[in-house]
Amino acid sequence: MHHRAARLAVVTMSAIGLALTTAPAGHADTADGAAQCRKGYFCLFEGPHQTGRVLLAEDAHVTRNGFDLRELDDIAPAVHPRSVRNPVPDGFGCIVRLNDKPNFAGEEQEVSGYGDHELDGRRVGSLTPDCG
Repeated sequence: MHHRAARLAVVTMSAIGLALTTAPAGHADTADGAAQCRKGYFCLFEGPHQTGRVLLAEDAHVTRNGFDLRELDDIAPAVHPRSVRNPVPDGFGCIVRLNDKPNFAGEEQEVSGYGDHELDGRRVGSLTPDCG
């Protein structure tokens, strides 16, 4: 009986390990989620401190002379991010506006400054860079 229980434990642990290695990478809950946000991408994360699923990843096409982060006038379905990674350097004098409704309407959150920032989980339905 003891050998059967040990064998069952080994089979169960193997199945759990296989399930973890074949799980979709986009659903990671730790630093693996951050790995989904490639260098130069503007990313919204499900969890705080750039953890959890990447809800949105947009290539900002950052160069020495500028960037090209496209406007998203209708993020469908809307997302509720808790953190963000902004690749746009401070020297460009730009912010990214996150509106809770499509077409840049409704309540607004601003992401200013290069790097990682925390958000409060409010709805995001559109996104636009604002330079000037």
